[in-house]
Amino acid sequence: MSDLPRVLCVDDEENILKAIKRSLRKHFDITTANSGKEGLEILSKEAPFAVIVSDMKMPEMTGAVFLRHVRAEWPDTVRVLLTGFADIASVTSAVNEGYIYRFLTKPCSAQVLAGTIEDAIRQHTLLTAERTLLEKTLKGSIKALTDILAIASPSAFGRATRICKLATMMAQTVGMEEIWQVEVAAMFCQVGSITLPAGTALKLYENQPLTPQEDAMVARIPQMSRSILANIPRLESVLDIMLYMGKNFDGTGLPDNHLAGEEIPLGSRILKLAEAAEKRQSMGENPARVFDYVRTQKGQFDPALLKIFHELTASGDYLDEVRGLNVHELRTGMILTEDVRSTSGVLLVACGQEVTVSLLERIQNYHDTTGLQLPLWVKNPEFSLGDEVEAETGVVATPEEVSSS
Repeated sequence: MSDLPRVLCVDDEENILKAIKRSLRKHFDITTANSGKEGLEILSKEAPFAVIVSDMKMPEMTGAVFLRHVRAEWPDTVRVLLTGFADIASVTSAVNEGYIYRFLTKPCSAQVLAGTIEDAIRQHTLLTAERTLLEKTLKGSIKALTDILAIASPSAFGRATRICKLATMMAQTVGMEEIWQVEVAAMFCQVGSITLPAGTALKLYENQPLTPQEDAMVARIPQMSRSILANIPRLESVLDIMLYMGKNFDGTGLPDNHLAGEEIPLGSRILKLAEAAEKRQSMGENPARVFDYVRTQKGQFDPALLKIFHELTASGDYLDEVRGLNVHELRTGMILTEDVRSTSGVLLVACGQEVTVSLLERIQNYHDTTGLQLPLWVKNPEFSLGDEVEAETGVVATPEEVSSS
């Protein structure tokens, strides 16, 4: 494959395409198409292209319409339009609507066209560099917050990990496209729990009865989590999912507005069910009893998702083979199904976390210095959270701190 910048040229006149390719092939990797339809077909198979140059006046699909489709599907591709003087009004409209980077009038010399493409390539480089920077910022922010949650509240982090697993399974089953949004929302839906008083947090994660005041604080956890994450770029869809986690399918619940049924974001409906199921399972109920409970909660959950959850429990996909291991048998990738505690009972790592290289080393260090309650209960992993929600540690105390407790 050529290292030259990739450029797609679209024109219904074959002679013009041949001339463009002949004059520019030393500077760019040129692909040609004879119509907007063919151009879209090429893009669907061979994208990405840095730049697209399209003629305006083509049969069936004008260049402006073609480039509008390009903008919708491949927004980072920079779009250039070739046009005759008679088309200026329509081209001006296209430029003003924002889907044309630049337009050139015919006839256009090879030198001018090459210079315009060079400018467009620089614009493409800026766009992709900004996107890469934002993605790295997003991933870095998520990683940092996940680590903080694991350290500050291992119980909340363990619960979030378990919610994430079930939510991901349901999202995959329902065919949701942006599954990462559900994963990130699940991992951070408990961040707001750091605002709870220590005693309330302990009661919550040990499933002890709460006072009405404590219930109100817990109900606000999704909103608090959303507020904490509000300044991270590109999390708008994730924030919406978190905002509506407390919304019942019948429209009751929080936030108090008119949304109901399928108007509620799908990710929110998934997380609401996953959170409720995780809570019942953490109380020791088996999947069948968990399903019996959630299906009797009238108006709370999406019936279609209840059906999917029932299929997961009935098929056994929701169940895991759990094994008790010694420390030397522990391997990266395994999932902790019970809390890891010191011999004195201090919580070291919350259940639900994946054993990473660093976490494995720390568990071994605890074993060697303070001793652990054995065996360690684990299961083999059946899903991956993805790069966006990776987390390495759930440790809440150093070996020295455990020794002194």
